Amino acid sequence: MVALRTVPDMVRNTWRDLTWESEEIPEQGMDHAVVILRGLRSAEGELQDMVPDSVVVRVPHQAEYRAQAALESSIIAQLFRNSTARVPETVRQAYARGTFGTPNPVMLSLQTEVAGEPLTADVWARMTDSQRERVIEQLGTMFARMHTMDPDLLPLVNVEPWWTDGEATSTLNMNPRALPGKFELMKTRVPEFLTGNISEQELAAVERNFAQIEELLARPSQQRCLTHGDLHDQHVLWTAEGGVGVIDFSDMTVGDPAVDYMHLDLIDAELPSLVLSAAEKAHARRLQELPDQLQHRTGALREKLYELDNILERAAIYKQWDNIFLLIDHFRTGRSERVSLDPGADHGV
Repeated sequence: MVALRTVPDMVRNTWRDLTWESEEIPEQGMDHAVVILRGLRSAEGELQDMVPDSVVVRVPHQAEYRAQAALESSIIAQLFRNSTARVPETVRQAYARGTFGTPNPVMLSLQTEVAGEPLTADVWARMTDSQRERVIEQLGTMFARMHTMDPDLLPLVNVEPWWTDGEATSTLNMNPRALPGKFELMKTRVPEFLTGNISEQELAAVERNFAQIEELLARPSQQRCLTHGDLHDQHVLWTAEGGVGVIDFSDMTVGDPAVDYMHLDLIDAELPSLVLSAAEKAHARRLQELPDQLQHRTGALREKLYELDNILERAAIYKQWDNIFLLIDHFRTGRSERVSLDPGADHGV
């Protein structure tokens, strides 16, 4: 783990032209130490225009996230070129001075701050119809772009996949950063952290959900997409001026696109279906705009955005699975709140 108090000094020692007026410690997640530097300036005159007024410093705690930092930056830059959704841009990125080649290297990423408040249900309730339509359009367009990038081409080919055999999707990737690997780890932790701590009804819900996840993962030749993987309301931000902002792509993988819909109903029950419709319309527009000869030659875009029509049913299964993950983390570390599982949740695949 990287100590928060050391982050500003590491930035100062690594980029000696930088100074700032104040430091802010936002709410911390599981995987990164995060500090916001405000009033940022560069002593190098020719670099001053390249330095924003504030940056978010992100420092991965684990080697897996450290190794992906540069890849994450490049994919975000490619994915959101000409996008209306606001995303963090990488301003500077390097190993902290003196840590490269050591047993404990530290990767520093300075990113632009994406302004906004978390798009919670309360915020949604206060929004006008036109503001809600803007959210739906921006998220739908983002999904249409993200879920049609070719997972077998650079740079996505280097993103952690759920399956190691490409389009066959028959060999699960047991790296704990991929959902199958995380799932396998969760199964080993249920007896220690859930049995005896939750009700028999909730344990039965865990068993049902795990059987459904195994069924989903075992489907051959299924659609593989770049996924954000953690789009809960704290990672979807809103301002009336800029619209939607999306942050924290560190859990991105190549897997089932349904995971990106799993938390949208926390904002509003109808939002998943509304965003799905907007994504399909955005995809249809892109198909019309692509020259016929290019589409025929490259197969650049599928005719349908999603191969199967049950994407929202799958999203509900992944949501229950993610709640089980948080429940295990609650009893294991105390960092996550005690969520309640729906004992009656039995969504079909």
